[in-house]
Amino acid sequence: MARDGKPTRDKILLESKALIFKHGFSGTSIDQILEKTGITKGAFFYHFKTKNALAMALIEEFAKEDTARLNDALERTESFKGNSLNRLLEYIQVFIDAETGQNEPPGCLYASYLYEPQQFEPEVLDRILESIVLWRTTIAKLIQEVLKDYKTKTDIDVQSLADHVTVVFEGAFVVARAMNDPDITVRHLHHLKNYLELLFEKK
Repeated sequence: MARDGKPTRDKILLESKALIFKHGFSGTSIDQILEKTGITKGAFFYHFKTKNALAMALIEEFAKEDTARLNDALERTESFKGNSLNRLLEYIQVFIDAETGQNEPPGCLYASYLYEPQQFEPEVLDRILESIVLWRTTIAKLIQEVLKDYKTKTDIDVQSLADHVTVVFEGAFVVARAMNDPDITVRHLHHLKNYLELLFEKK
């Protein structure tokens, strides 16, 4: 009977991601991964034929988890559909709650990869773009729902505002890691929530 290689594969993905958050993709060698996981080079190449195959597997797993978080936030705020502004604010609150009390800053594999795009095949970068577009599209739809019942206190472009929300999320992760302070993410998301609450008023 063939052995189940999933635990080994999962361990490679887990430890590789941690190393990439710390050293970047180009700064993470296969030898470092082997040392961290305690597996042989043969076992590594059994699961991932090349380092770029590892990169694709990592970003695919990260993107799936990211999409799951996005969908979970939408499901948790379903009950606010009658009040579109409250839903948008509660959508952000879901992520505030998720990041509150974390012991270490969150990592973003998208940012780690995009800092050195020359390291990756086009399909890896395309997968990141797909995920970011999903975020901006989801946020834009929530904002458009708000604009059915609310007006803004200043002129806005929906797509640009949706991008701004995404930028705050991603930027907060980067600053939190740079400062080694997980609370920074929560504080930035609170600022974002306050800004959106102040931006809209009933028609």
